[in-house]
Amino acid sequence: MKDNSMDEQFMREAAEHFTRPWSERRGIESIDRNDAVVLVKVPLNQLSDALAEKAIASQRNVMGAEIEVLDGFVVFAYQLVGHPWSILIAADLSYPSILESNELAQLSKQLGQAVISLLVSDSACEIGYDLFEGGELVEYFRGSDGELTDDSNEYGIQSQRYLLFPYPDDLDDDDDLEDDEYSEAQQIAYFWSRRRQVTAEEIGNIWDFIPQLMLDYDAFDPAIDSSYLLGEYSLKRGDRYRVQNPGFGLVLGYDADGRRQEIISVPDLVRVDYFRFGN
Repeated sequence: MKDNSMDEQFMREAAEHFTRPWSERRGIESIDRNDAVVLVKVPLNQLSDALAEKAIASQRNVMGAEIEVLDGFVVFAYQLVGHPWSILIAADLSYPSILESNELAQLSKQLGQAVISLLVSDSACEIGYDLFEGGELVEYFRGSDGELTDDSNEYGIQSQRYLLFPYPDDLDDDDDLEDDEYSEAQQIAYFWSRRRQVTAEEIGNIWDFIPQLMLDYDAFDPAIDSSYLLGEYSLKRGDRYRVQNPGFGLVLGYDADGRRQEIISVPDLVRVDYFRFGN
C-alpha cells in the first residue's frame, strides 16, 4: 500500500526548500547546467559604473524592456536583494573579453574587491573557479568526475593534482571493478592557492568543495543565465528579446484530473543592467 503521508511530507519539505527566501540563500543553487558566471563583491551600481566605462552601449534597469542582439558581446549584470555580490553573465558561452581572466583580475583591482569566476558543466561533469583579489589570481580549482585536463598554464602556475574517491560504496569490492568502472568512481581535481593548502580529504567531493567556498565568502549563484532572462537558448543577431524574470518552477505532481501541480519561486532582483562590448 502506498504511504500517502510520506509523499505529502516529502512534497511539503520540497516546497518549503524551493520557496525559501532568496535573500537567505548562499552557495550554488543548481549544478544541473552548463554555465559560466562571474561574481563581484560590490553593489550593482558600482559594478555597472565600471562596466559602462568599457562598453560600447549600456542601459540600466532593462527588466521588461526589449533589447536587440547586435554585433559584439552582450553581458548582463544583476544583483539579488539581500546579497553583497553582483553577478555578470554573458548572452552566450563563448568567452567575451570582459569575462576573460586578465579583465577579471583588473576588475578586482579597480573595484578593490574579490571576483569569482565560476564554471559549471553537468554535461562534461566538470566544475571550477578562479578567485581574483587586488589584480591577481589568488586561488584556482578545477574538478571533474573522471579525466580532466589542467588549464592552469593560462596563469603560469603549478597546480597540485588530486585523485579523489568520493563514492566509497562503489569501491567496496574494487578488486572486481573493471578499469572503466573504477574511473567512474573517482574524481580528478587541480588546486592552487596563494594563501592555503588543502588535502584530498578536505576537498572530499568536487561538487561540495566549491559550494562550501561560496558559503565561506557569503556568496550565492542563483543559476540565472541569459536563457532565463531572455527566454531563448540560442540568440540570433538582429532579433529583439524582452528581458524577463519568470521564476523557477517545481512540479510536485498531478491532480486527479491530470493537471500539473507546480509552484513558482521568483528571484528577488535589485535590477538587471545591459552592456554590449565590441569585438
